[in-house]
Amino acid sequence: MHYSLAQQSHQGGRDYNEDRTAIFERDNSILLVVADGLGGHEGGEIASQGFIDAMGDSFRKATPKQLEKADSFLTLSINYAHHTIHRRAVSQGFNVESPKTTCVVCLIHKGVAHWAHSGDSRLYLIRKRRTKFVTNDHVSKKLGREHNSPINRCVGGLESPRPEIGEPHKMRDGDVFFLASDGAWHSFKPEDLNDYVDPQHPSLGLDSLLQALEQRNKAPSDNLSIVVLFWGVKQLDDPNFDEFEEPDTIQLLDQSISKANKSDEESDQPAEKFDMSELDSAIIEIESFISELDEKL
Repeated sequence: MHYSLAQQSHQGGRDYNEDRTAIFERDNSILLVVADGLGGHEGGEIASQGFIDAMGDSFRKATPKQLEKADSFLTLSINYAHHTIHRRAVSQGFNVESPKTTCVVCLIHKGVAHWAHSGDSRLYLIRKRRTKFVTNDHVSKKLGREHNSPINRCVGGLESPRPEIGEPHKMRDGDVFFLASDGAWHSFKPEDLNDYVDPQHPSLGLDSLLQALEQRNKAPSDNLSIVVLFWGVKQLDDPNFDEFEEPDTIQLLDQSISKANKSDEESDQPAEKFDMSELDSAIIEIESFISELDEKL
């Protein structure tokens, strides 16, 4: 199983970079993650970093059997991240409804890819310079308004994430996954990867690609973040991933997610006021994550 991958993030024209990216690897499995903290809400970086940490925590602690149930793993892990963001918001003095992030994640386990997203962070599946698939943005489009449509799904805040889960995809040599925040995909074209990125040395070209994308964006550019994976390619440079460490994170995943995942019809209703007393209860409920999930699967 050969593949190459890289990640990069630029601040763009913003005062802060609220994007976060991550790549996690273990036996026969890879997890790619992009999180874009929502601008205009306090604590965007709290939300995006909390999301990254929670996904890494889930991935490291999951058993092989849990990773086989990829749809459940992604759904439950994203909901765990949702509660993690709540906990961090409270601990750092933020209003619990403020820190929010969009996300896109891709789990490749034993050569089969599964992905999920909430909001307008995107995943592209590219083959031979052509986009074979791209996720649909979760935005509320208004008549006569093509750009800057409000996001109607995210992680964190009062409403549940309701991640959209993609169909499983059996990897083929030549497949490319491109995960990006909206600042990066706004001006992206599939041929950009051929122009800027060497699949055997992907980390060398991403910086130039992001600079080119930033120049195409209307100033000031939003934060730009990318994770890219080339399947069937042997990597010749050092990806230099940071080791994930968070010994104090709680564990996740149980039947409480069914309560958190509302239907699309229910999501149109105004969000209920967040009850701080419910936060402690929610955390207690999800602390049975890895140890109990095996029994339920």
